[in-house]
Amino acid sequence: MAEPNWKNRTLFHGDNLRFLRAMNSESVDLIATDPPFNKNRDFHATPDSLAKGAKFQDRWSWEKDVHEEWVDEIKDDYPRLMEAIESARYAHSDGMGAYMCFMAVRLLAMRRVLKPTGSIYLHCDPTASHYLKAVMDAVFGWKNFQNEIVWCYGSGGASKRHYSRKHDAILFYAAGGGGIYSMLMTCGSLTHRRTNP
Repeated sequence: MAEPNWKNRTLFHGDNLRFLRAMNSESVDLIATDPPFNKNRDFHATPDSLAKGAKFQDRWSWEKDVHEEWVDEIKDDYPRLMEAIESARYAHSDGMGAYMCFMAVRLLAMRRVLKPTGSIYLHCDPTASHYLKAVMDAVFGWKNFQNEIVWCYGSGGASKRHYSRKHDAILFYAAGGGGIYSMLMTCGSLTHRRTNP
């Protein structure tokens, strides 16, 4: 395992792929990521947030958003991962496939920097959680899946057309199927800490 080549408590601004690719391999203990959700909407940071003025489109297109080098790398080195991406593309849409490809290259980079004793928590919602689970199984190994944490929140009522939409999911994987991993998270009363010798 390598020593980190960045200072602790450093805040990086920009596309995380560039920063992840610059980090030493096996140098991170814990990753908690809150990526775009593929909601097919535009988002703007609130004026009182640290990201004031920031905005992004949470829409994905295979033609515009997928880089050929990503596809080549995944096809050549991770064929099962490409199958997961293609299944999302065919079962849902090109947009979902593009989003999965966007996520896959970043998850591969996260897997590289994660220590064998590390863990990752990926926040998502029902829009793509099932496709992301297949991608994460391909990247981290299905045996390293630890749990799906359901985060229930108060807003979002039922209508005549559907049940209440009141939860997100957090997919929890251990990098090496064991070791030390922990998470302290306050969402209501949820606190999780676990250590394996």
